Amino acid sequence: SEPSSQSPQVEPVVLNQIFDENKLPSGQCRYILLNPEIKGQRCACVGFTINRALPGVTCDCGHLSCYHIQSAEPPPNKNEVDILRRRIKLLEDQLDRENDGGLGGALGNVVRRLGDLEEQVEKNRDETSHEMKGCYKNVDRMWQSVTQLEKRQTGYEDRLLMYDERLDGHDDTLQRLGDRLMEFDEASMVLEERVDALEEQDCQRIPFRRRRRRSTSDSEDSKNFKVARRSRLLDNRDTARSTSTSVTGSRRGSTDSGPVDVTGSWTVHISLLPTASQPFPFEKDTNAYKRCLSRGLHQMIAVGGTDGESFARAVSKAFGRLLRGREWVPLQARLCDAATLQGLPMLKPLDPSLVSGSYDLDFLRKYCAVCLPNGKVESMYIAMLSDTFSWQFLRRSPCYLDGLEECWAYDPLLDPNDNFEDINNEVEDGRSAGEIVPPLPSLKRTASEMSRTPSMSS
Repeated sequence: SEPSSQSPQVEPVVLNQIFDENKLPSGQCRYILLNPEIKGQRCACVGFTINRALPGVTCDCGHLSCYHIQSAEPPPNKNEVDILRRRIKLLEDQLDRENDGGLGGALGNVVRRLGDLEEQVEKNRDETSHEMKGCYKNVDRMWQSVTQLEKRQTGYEDRLLMYDERLDGHDDTLQRLGDRLMEFDEASMVLEERVDALEEQDCQRIPFRRRRRRSTSDSEDSKNFKVARRSRLLDNRDTARSTSTSVTGSRRGSTDSGPVDVTGSWTVHISLLPTASQPFPFEKDTNAYKRCLSRGLHQMIAVGGTDGESFARAVSKAFGRLLRGREWVPLQARLCDAATLQGLPMLKPLDPSLVSGSYDLDFLRKYCAVCLPNGKVESMYIAMLSDTFSWQFLRRSPCYLDGLEECWAYDPLLDPNDNFEDINNEVEDGRSAGEIVPPLPSLKRTASEMSRTPSMSS
């Protein structure tokens, strides 16, 4: 039997105990053991046996007689035991059958289905987790794409603004070109009128030239055209004549008084033009003028004497880094007396018979210089004899005057092809810096051309 919990032991006391043993119980002990691991377990004693070493009526198991059954249970009948065994056997068989096909099978199926469902749930949970991770990655990539699209959109907007500004600049440039072409057209008409007047004066002076001109070009169409032409340009001609009269009078006054004598050094503003065939200098504050000014093509120089050698030495010293030993020549300059171009110098190359002469002060006053009413030389224009300057060459030249670098930005009028070469490249574009507009046609136009109304295409 399993060890039972003992009652507290006491010292053996020998007493003369008098009790009737026939009245003591003889059955098994029913004391419930205080075992925390197994609840409800009773003492394993099967029969009361008095312990005479202890006082009172105590069994050898340590429990009092009150915990024992009064009489021992009679041994079971063998037949009843057999019947009980058979019944247990039948119950076990029935339980096995029910487990196979009845309630047990259903419970087994439920358990299996629950297991399958748990596996499916775990699988779906893993798949859902992977899909969520993929969705987060896709969302992150989508935001990155949106950010890139926003950056590209910002870049496109900036480019559109830049193109819009450039288109506005082109519109302004076209407007300026249109205005300048109109001015050129008006100036050409005024010049043609003056040429006609000069030819008429020549015809009146030389009879045979008059007869020759009448025999070759005096036709009805020309007469009709001249009448219409003079009627259209009457106001411009009167203005030009009044301006010419005033300028001539001022020149005569200055000539009558005589030029001021110059002794020693004198100063003059000289402009080195890119080409000798340029009909007009660049207008002030235009991009072309600023480019030439930034590279030192416009300078105020001091000449040490009135002789030609002093003048040539001063020019070579001032413009030597641009000329580089190449021959140069002064240009003939004359103030334009047209109403729209009054005060602007008209330029033309020096007569070949006068080239390579002595460019002294008297020569310059007579042929080349723009003089004040008192005869002092105010400004002059020179150019290389056989070479020209291109914008690429001037761009690579050393800077002479700071603060004008913005004029070298792209200009559709000056840089139609935007063909600036690398700074270290010596190859230059053959186009001269002075070729801004196409060359003007011949001064004398035909009657069919002159009969058209002045427009942008003329």
